[in-house]
This record gives sequence, structure tokens and C-alpha cells, in this order.
Amino acid sequence: MTDSDGTVVETSVQAPPERVWSALTVPAEIRQWFGWEYDGLDEEIRFIFVDHAEPAPPDRIAMSDGSELRLDSDGDGTRLSAALPAPADAAAAAEQQAIAEGWRTFFAQLRFLLERRPEGVRRTVFLSGTGTGRELLAALGTAGSTDEWFHSPRQRIVVDPDGRLLAATAERPLDDPEPGTVNLTVSAFGIDDAEAARLERVWAARWAPLASGEASA
Repeated sequence: MTDSDGTVVETSVQAPPERVWSALTVPAEIRQWFGWEYDGLDEEIRFIFVDHAEPAPPDRIAMSDGSELRLDSDGDGTRLSAALPAPADAAAAAEQQAIAEGWRTFFAQLRFLLERRPEGVRRTVFLSGTGTGRELLAALGTAGSTDEWFHSPRQRIVVDPDGRLLAATAERPLDDPEPGTVNLTVSAFGIDDAEAARLERVWAARWAPLASGEASA
């Protein structure tokens, strides 16, 4: 979808606008859906959503890259969108596509948080490697029976039997036979350090062929 030749990423969230607004403006809440755990996550959140954002309550947030987050009432819920500016050239268009895919992932993670309301804080496992979309989906399938939460040409996001959100994303379309960068983010809520470590070991083993590049050899 475009907005004056820019791109608009949209999702519907079954939560009132004021609840979505809080999730977009309170750093401790942003941490429960944005990105994945790493040493600089809190600083990244502050940089993007606090120091370089201009909130216009109750429904607009201007971002430093020229994009805008928008909230609109949608029945009993909220339509959340990120409007990205028109790119200046082909290189900027490619970069914008990557940014749009990132918002699609993060909006799905935000929607999961607000609609499922999982207890406890989020712990994540982030994995990156090289492979085709088919190989990425095969790795995702090792989770067993899952419920689809979101899909797009470059993403599949599912909920596993333990209620954990698995976001599989690819640099290339999932039906492209050529390999590219592929990522997986596992979000689990309310687990302790031992379970977080076990989850990381399990997924590292499942991901090993993609991490080494052997899946596309």
C-alpha cells in the first residue's frame, strides 16, 4: 500500500487506541514487542521512540526518518499504520522495503502482546543465517503444529504449541529459489533463565544448517 508514493504498513489490533498508544510510547512496553533482546536494545528504543520521535497525542507520532505512526479507531479496536515517505531513488526504495518489512514484523509482535496479553516479561532468541524461503519454512516447521499469526511474501509468523511467537523473515520472497539472509525471532513470555537457556539451545540446534550456510550448499 502507498501513501503519496510512499509505503504504508497497516495492521488491526483488537485493543483500544489508548492501549496501543501506551505500547508505542512507554519504553518498558516497547521492549515487550520491538526487536529482540541484545545489549543495546534499551538505547535503541530510547533513540528511536524517545529522543528522535515527536508524539502528537492521541494518534500520531512523527519519526526522525520522515515516517509517521498513526492510530485510528477501528470498531472496538485500532488500525495501526506506519506511513513511510516516498524514496528518493532506487537505493532508498530498497532500504525502505527493508524498513517496511521490519514494521510488519514489529506490528505483528505488538498485536500478539496486546491481544494475547501473555504474563511475564518477554525473552527472545534471535537467529540469522543464509537459505531459501523453503529452507526457512522447513526450520519453522520443526516447532510442530503451529497457528499462523501473520504472513506476507517475505514473512511467516506463527504461534507454537507452547504459546511462543515465532517470526521467520527473509531477505528474498519466500518462493524465490535463490538463497538470501533469513532470520528467526522467538518471543517467549514469563520464562526463567533456565528455560530461556534451554530454548536458545533447542533453536540453535534446529537452526544450525542455516547458520552455517549448509542448507543452501
